Amino acid sequence: MPTPRNHDEYLAALPEAQRRVLQALRQTIRELAPTAEETISYQICAFRDGVMLVGYGATPRHCAFFLMSNQTTRTHAADLQGYDLSTGTIRFQPERPLPVALVRKLVKARQAENAARLAAKPKPASTKAASTTKASTTGRTPTAGRKSAAATKPSAPKAPARKAKPGANTAAPATSKHPKRATSPKRASRKSTRPGN
Repeated sequence: MPTPRNHDEYLAALPEAQRRVLQALRQTIRELAPTAEETISYQICAFRDGVMLVGYGATPRHCAFFLMSNQTTRTHAADLQGYDLSTGTIRFQPERPLPVALVRKLVKARQAENAARLAAKPKPASTKAASTTKASTTGRTPTAGRKSAAATKPSAPKAPARKAKPGANTAAPATSKHPKRATSPKRASRKSTRPGN
């Protein structure tokens, strides 16, 4: 028998008696877990609701309801007296299908067990909590160490000094406010003819 791709293909390959009983079992499970995903796992029909919930299947000799939990099987041992049991599995004949009330009770028990198991798992710390822890260990605030825009703003460059042209006289010549008068030749001759010279 080729591996089925979904529940419909699995049931279509079974004899009429087994198909009818397992289809009814499938319908009961769907009513209790409408959001559960139908999948094929280890060549049986299974329901996954975040984690594995229950499943069903058949062999040439019997049908089977898979609880996938030893705890549920032990807890409801009194309700399962007279059935062929193994690890998390209930075997039954198509002529003696499981009562709907029992199936509903077992599926609800599995849902409660999965919910308790998921609630007991530690939740990952949020990003905010992780960042708060890091800040407390380093002693820094999220804005510590940042420079202000004014402190990092570059100053304006200074204008370069003008260079003097080669050969140019940079200092102006000193000039007298009252320049010395030149002696005329006539006054010089008179000065030389004075007595006693």
